[in-house]
Amino acid sequence: MAHTRGLSFSAIERVLKELDETGSAQVQAAPRVGPRIVRAWFDTVFNQLIPCLEFELLLIAKRNWTFSFRLAALERIRPVQHYLSDKGRANIEQVLQLDVVLAANIQNHDDAVERLRDTVVALHQALVTSREFKTLCDSHLKSEDLRELGVSNVREIFGAYPEADRYNLIAQDVVNNSGEQSRHYSTANFWNRNREALLQSLGFPNVREHYSSTNQMGERLASVSRTLLNQLREARQELSLRYDVPYMVDDPDSTAA
Repeated sequence: MAHTRGLSFSAIERVLKELDETGSAQVQAAPRVGPRIVRAWFDTVFNQLIPCLEFELLLIAKRNWTFSFRLAALERIRPVQHYLSDKGRANIEQVLQLDVVLAANIQNHDDAVERLRDTVVALHQALVTSREFKTLCDSHLKSEDLRELGVSNVREIFGAYPEADRYNLIAQDVVNNSGEQSRHYSTANFWNRNREALLQSLGFPNVREHYSSTNQMGERLASVSRTLLNQLREARQELSLRYDVPYMVDDPDSTAA
């Protein structure tokens, strides 16, 4: 972990100059970190962020941006602070004050998340404003198609969503590269049957540029996330060995079996 271990050359020069001019000088002591602080960092910061970033990388590899059109947000790909509890957000301030490299990498991650969100929003908008996309959707919502799905009305497919949102909802699944849906989703039969055809819309002329930009930003975020994840793992190992603090301990409130 790249926290201060001594005085920088500029600080030494300042102290020597002050000593020469006044006969005395004050030295700012390096921050003192001990096992109790490290334990709090592990429990509320490192052990929370590491699995979140691992899951984030899994989602990116699947090109599942977890986009919600109603929120215009990525629900499971978030800025670092949003992965933490209130305690974690308080404790990470201390960590970042002592590790400027980690602070910079977290900022790079959060900037990449924001840029990815912007490209995903633009991709979704390109789909729902595409005449070809709407025509494609409508071609799979004809009465005969509904009968084959075992439904009598298109409203049964979209559940609580108003029918006016049908293109938004279908485009959301396309953007997220949704796999086969579980039966508890009202859209499951429709989506599972027509998934491959609907995903072809990502190649439409007014859509494919946005699709390409989204994938590029996903790859950029994956690179940044891997760097951040590796740094967190290395910092946790270094702190663990230096201060004799295990990564995890049994919950003191739990009852032993």
